[in-house]
Amino acid sequence: MAEILMFHHSLGLTEGLLALAERLRAGGHEVHCPDSYAGVTFTDIDEGVRHAQAIGHDALQEAAHMAARRHRGADVVMGFSLGTMQAQLLAQDRRRFRACLLAGGALPPAALGGVWRHEVALQVHVADPDEWVEQSEIDALLYHAPHARLHRYSGAGHLFMDTSTADYDADCADLFEDRTVAWLADIDEHQRSRMPA
Repeated sequence: MAEILMFHHSLGLTEGLLALAERLRAGGHEVHCPDSYAGVTFTDIDEGVRHAQAIGHDALQEAAHMAARRHRGADVVMGFSLGTMQAQLLAQDRRRFRACLLAGGALPPAALGGVWRHEVALQVHVADPDEWVEQSEIDALLYHAPHARLHRYSGAGHLFMDTSTADYDADCADLFEDRTVAWLADIDEHQRSRMPA
């Protein structure tokens, strides 16, 4: 089973993300949900983005590194929208992370001051279309991670997987969750297959 760091989107650590974390825990995974907003949540994405800008990029990066230091057993990282930057940063910088899931965002590896590590399993999930996601940024990451899997969700809103947002789409959210659970199982199976008999 994986030990996961899950980074929230621009609305904060919502009840919907906490519920997702609980369902993953029920499947046997250990899930940690760092709160970069210290308990503050929003219902409007623009307001959440302004709050994140007030916190600052450097502070959000440091929050990611602090979470990694606090949870030293974590080996899988997941990020949603704003949190994809934090998740991708750790996947690139910390050798212990074996897998990374990005939902609603991605960055060129160089934008985070590093390179993508080819041994890291990667999935990217995005609404299609998504006004908050630049296709060029996804393409730049996938260029360096040709083994990655890209999933698109036609007609869904940006935060379709979060039950507590206006973007929530039950069918797309269920599909996202099924794919995530299967991906985590594949990661575990791959790790077991590499262990000596």
